[in-house]
Amino acid sequence: MRIWLIAAGLNGALLVVLGALGAHGFSGDEYARSLFDTAWRYQGLHVLAMLAVALALPVFAGRARIAALAALALFALGSVLFSGSLYRMAWTGEGLFGGAAPLGGGALILGWLVVALAGGLHRPPPAA
Repeated sequence: MRIWLIAAGLNGALLVVLGALGAHGFSGDEYARSLFDTAWRYQGLHVLAMLAVALALPVFAGRARIAALAALALFALGSVLFSGSLYRMAWTGEGLFGGAAPLGGGALILGWLVVALAGGLHRPPPAA
């Protein structure tokens, strides 16, 4: 859990820095601004998702815990590929590499499906 809380915290700090940079960096270029805003919104959503899943890790055991860890990894990878590609396109006109944004979006979607799987696999201990 510790590493994922650190990752969520660093990702959140980066989100604030990028938000500040983006607030001043796109004078008049509406397309670049829309790319940046989309990247920033998705990164922010997945910072919160990473934080929530990381905080929930202690309640998961066995396969449910493995699924929750996989969801965290997919959120991290998806954020880098999807948001990273859009940030780069907003600032330079070029993505990370061909297909990075769709692959990242797919990883984010898969991450949410794996969160659902972790919830389905989770069996709370019987009440005493």
